[in-house]
Amino acid sequence: MKKKNITLLIVSAFMLLFIVACKKNELSLTQFSLPQDKAYVRFGLLSPNTTAVMIKINGVKINGANTPGSAGFFPAILNMPDYSAVVPNGVLRLSLPNFGTANDSVLIFSGNLSMSAGKYYAVCLADTGTDRSLFAVEDKLGALPDSGFFNLRMINAMGKSLPLSLIRVDSTSATVVTRDTLIKNVTYQTGSNFIKVPVSSINTFSRFRLIITSTGVSIGNVITPPAPNLINKRSATLYASGSMAGIGTLAPSLSTSFIYNQ
Repeated sequence: MKKKNITLLIVSAFMLLFIVACKKNELSLTQFSLPQDKAYVRFGLLSPNTTAVMIKINGVKINGANTPGSAGFFPAILNMPDYSAVVPNGVLRLSLPNFGTANDSVLIFSGNLSMSAGKYYAVCLADTGTDRSLFAVEDKLGALPDSGFFNLRMINAMGKSLPLSLIRVDSTSATVVTRDTLIKNVTYQTGSNFIKVPVSSINTFSRFRLIITSTGVSIGNVITPPAPNLINKRSATLYASGSMAGIGTLAPSLSTSFIYNQ
């Protein structure tokens, strides 16, 4: 009888250890889960000639050091799918700071953006040269493509522009020799859906150009896709920024114009 009780005690002890271990594993997993009550945002501050900008949600500054207002992104790591977790529909303020402080000097934007918890967004500050606007486009992330392809979409943050299209140009000099439309008719303050595009190794001379849909007139410079090893099996966004009143440019002004989403 005593032996049986000892056996039952040992079995019970092992079961208790197993349950505790399961709970510990469960806890260790949830420590790295994303909060479900937050929206996830990549800020693109695309206002030409705008200096360092503070980003505040409900009065709390979230961007650490200031973010450039002209072709500045927060989070600032562009080649990784990095987002900031924010309170959905919180009061968003963009402002120029008083020098050396976190106090507002010039208010650029204040208001609520309609965002839902658990979703991902590209929030863009656009500029016409006379007035600024802020808008959000949901990043509808789907399945990643097979090897040899990447997912591409475009956001039109070019102040009050006509609808824009993205074309592919096949030429060593990237002049219009043959061309096909990849993304068509993206109106101001909107973004296209992601499409699957071959990486540049499929055609080593492949380049992109931005055009006004209605006229076919090209805007800005020829866009060189990232190297195949950087873009393969990933998703990225191309931002069109600037103002139609001036010279159209693509942001950011780095070695690549592509911001990675996945």
